[in-house]
Formats: sequence, C-alpha cells, structure tokens
Amino acid sequence: MSSKERFLYLTAICVLFVSLAYLLFSGSEKYVGEYETKIETLGKKVDSLDIVNDGLTLKIDTLNQEVIKLDQEIDLKDNKINNLRYEIKNKVDAVDSFTDDELERFFTERYRQHFDSIKKANRPSSN
Repeated sequence: MSSKERFLYLTAICVLFVSLAYLLFSGSEKYVGEYETKIETLGKKVDSLDIVNDGLTLKIDTLNQEVIKLDQEIDLKDNKINNLRYEIKNKVDAVDSFTDDELERFFTERYRQHFDSIKKANRPSSN
C-alpha cells in the first residue's frame, strides 16, 4: 500500500469518527435541555410536597398528643368506674348479708320520713 492510499484510508477513518462524534454529541443537546427543565419542575414539586409533608407531620404530632391526653382521661374514667363498681359490690354484699328482719328495719328507718309525710297530709280522702 502506498502512502497516498494510507492517507486516504486514514482521512476516511478520521472523517467517519468526526461525523460519528458529531452525530452522537450534537443530538444530545436537544433533549438535555428538555430533561433539565423536567428535572427542575420535578424538583419544585418535590419541594412543595416536602412542605406539605412537614405540615402533615405537624398535624400528626398534634393529634398524637391529643390521643395521649384522651387516653389519660379514659384511664381516669376507667379508674372511677372501677372504684364505683367496687363500692357498689361492697354495698350489695353488705345488703346480701342482711337477714329479713335487718332488711325490714333498714328500709323502715330509711324510708320512714316518706311514710310519715304521707300520713300527716290533711286531705279529705286521707284516713
């Protein structure tokens, strides 16, 4: 091969590489700008969603604090209910242990004032 032929082959190869490089790198600029704008738009959306997320996190924390307070109130109410159940159970047990005579005396002493007020009424129909 002569030097002229080598020169032509090398020139052809260089032209091919240059044209290939031009095709590869020149076309990338068109869609790179589009992607950069899309990336910026998505970045703004992410930022706005971060702000919304922070607000929701604050609401969640506030609601969790309210839940804790309500749980404490429920616990207090449950304790009161249990105390009342205990007191009622003690009273029922005490009444259950009364004999018939003791029950009669208990109710007589307890409700005597009602019977007395009815007997003392000055009604024409009363005896």
